[in-house]
Amino acid sequence: MAMSLPALAQSTSYGDFKIFENRIIYQHVFDCTSMTVEQLDSVLRATPNVSDVAVKEGAITATLSDFVVDYKKFKFPQVGTPHIIQTGRFGAKLTAQVRDGRYRITLDDITMKGNIGYKNITEPELMTEYATIKSATLLAQDWCRPNMLGLLNKALNDLFTCKSDPTEWDW
Repeated sequence: MAMSLPALAQSTSYGDFKIFENRIIYQHVFDCTSMTVEQLDSVLRATPNVSDVAVKEGAITATLSDFVVDYKKFKFPQVGTPHIIQTGRFGAKLTAQVRDGRYRITLDDITMKGNIGYKNITEPELMTEYATIKSATLLAQDWCRPNMLGLLNKALNDLFTCKSDPTEWDW
């Protein structure tokens, strides 16, 4: 039986998710030419599900909690959307940095709770435990799909995208 090499390839990244020091993180750089640290600080303070916002040495730290993916907003059907995306509540440690008209959002220690199909997770557990294999050196193939990490990626990008002039706080 012959198999092509790409079929056997394992991934260390999918969208804005990647393996970093044996854990899964989300990291995306957003363009917003007039964004400052002060503006991003104010916007994050007003963003739903973001709390404990603090500025230290030009970086912003915060906590993302109880973030829910609105899969219908992205035109995904209920039937084809995994249970954890439908029922999940996600959290993470958030770090934001502003430089040269761009800002980078990093989510680390990403947690989740909800129904994963074979288990109901009632307390936040690290997503790394479920979304990676081989001692968290590779992403699990069943998570590397448009309706899984892809949908979570879209929802997070949507949450943190500056939709217009940041001075108007239109997120």
